[in-house]
Amino acid sequence: MEARKQFSRIGWAFVVFCLVDVLVQIVMGVVISIWVRQGSSKMPEMDLMLLGQMSMYVFAFPVFWLMMKRIPSWRKQNEEKMTTGQLLLWVVVCFGFTYIGNVVGQLLMSGVETFTGNPQENPVFDVLDDMNPWMVFLTTVIIAPVMEELMFRKFLIDRIVPFGQRTAVVVSGLAFGLFHGNFYQFFYAFCLGMIFAYIYSSTGRVRYGIMLHMMINLMGGVIPVVLMQGMDGFSAETVFSVVGIFLLGLLMLGSTIGAIVLACIYVRKLTWFQGWAPVPEKGLCREILTAPGVIGFLAVCVLLFALSQ
Repeated sequence: MEARKQFSRIGWAFVVFCLVDVLVQIVMGVVISIWVRQGSSKMPEMDLMLLGQMSMYVFAFPVFWLMMKRIPSWRKQNEEKMTTGQLLLWVVVCFGFTYIGNVVGQLLMSGVETFTGNPQENPVFDVLDDMNPWMVFLTTVIIAPVMEELMFRKFLIDRIVPFGQRTAVVVSGLAFGLFHGNFYQFFYAFCLGMIFAYIYSSTGRVRYGIMLHMMINLMGGVIPVVLMQGMDGFSAETVFSVVGIFLLGLLMLGSTIGAIVLACIYVRKLTWFQGWAPVPEKGLCREILTAPGVIGFLAVCVLLFALSQ
């Protein structure tokens, strides 16, 4: 299994996914524009969000899957179960590093705003804030976790773990962070991506990552939107929202402290397995970074980050 060729083919699969997604969105935009000009009612924003998910997972994902299917892969034969206690510990770690990564992203973009004088806005909150909570739940808690875990854990790790579990975990996390296309999400997505990658590569069960991913998106996407939308005026709903935001704050503080403590205790106790694919003479990192498909994927990600500013 040649590393450069393997990673290049994987990189091109992600590039094609992005290109098909953009192409379908352009076509949808043209169709919607024509539809509106002909006198029909304006397309609701929540429907546009769902159409965005459709362009990725109905049109782009099947092409991505067909390309990845042709790439040699490995699957863990003996799947391992996690106990309830282990799963709860991972929940704390996931929540904690989500908040830590989010703070890092916010601080970085605040620094950029101060240095450049240009206001920086989180593109995710800008979209979610005006959406129907049920549509947010469908897209971010149900659809996205399942599809993203299949893409960045199941399909990706199965094809790169022969080069070592550490390599698979880092590459999966980095690709997942870059795929989000902005610095607000990059740091926590990178951390979560590595956590989900470690869990999947260790257990062989993608369901654990999906469950954790759903919980993170529920607590970080749906619930804050519902609470913030209930802050207008003064009513029983406003009081409920204030209490909810307070409890979220406690969750944020507690899980952050818990994640740091758990990381200090267990990070050196994590077990890793070695790869069995031949190690390139020039070094694995160099082979990965010089693979044409990887260069193409990185170029697409840089473009996404530039467009998000």
